[in-house]
Amino acid sequence: MDGPGAEAPVEERPTLEELYRRHSRWLTAILRRRFDPQQAEDLMQETYVRLGPYQARGEVRHPKGLLLRIAENLAYNQARGARRDRRRVDRLAEVSRCHEPYTDAEQLQALLFKQVVEALPQPLRDTFMMSRYAGMTYGEIARHCGLSEKAVESRMSKALALIAAWMRD
Repeated sequence: MDGPGAEAPVEERPTLEELYRRHSRWLTAILRRRFDPQQAEDLMQETYVRLGPYQARGEVRHPKGLLLRIAENLAYNQARGARRDRRRVDRLAEVSRCHEPYTDAEQLQALLFKQVVEALPQPLRDTFMMSRYAGMTYGEIARHCGLSEKAVESRMSKALALIAAWMRD
C-alpha cells in the first residue's frame, strides 16, 4: 500500500473477489489460531469490507500484509469496545446499588447525620453545606461570604470536628 500517486492501472488491479479467492483461506487460518471461530469469521468478513476502498484506489500492493493489519486493527477495536462496555455495565451496577433501599440502621444513621448538620451554628452549617452539597471550593465560599480562605478552612475544621464528635456519641 503506497501513497495515492502510486496507483496501479485499473486493468492490472485484482478485483476484490480475486483477492478474496486468493487469500481468504490463509487469513481465516491465521484468525482462527488467534480468536474463536465465530469471531475469526466475523473479522475476516469485515476485513474484506474494509479492504474494498484500498482495492478501488489501487493501493493494494501487499495484500496479505494489508489484510492482516486490517484484521488486527478490527480485533483491537472490538476488544477496546468490549472493555468500554464492561466498564459501562459496572458503573450502571454501582449506580443501581446506590438506589437500593436503605436498611433501618442506614436510615437511622442518615437521620442522625441530618440532625447533627442542622444543629451546627449557622456560619458553620452554611460553610459545610456550600462545600459538601453545593460543591463550592474554599475560594468560592470565601468570595461568596466575604471571608478569607483561612476563615473558611477554620469554619470547615470546626464543623467537621463537631459533626465527628456528635456522631461518635
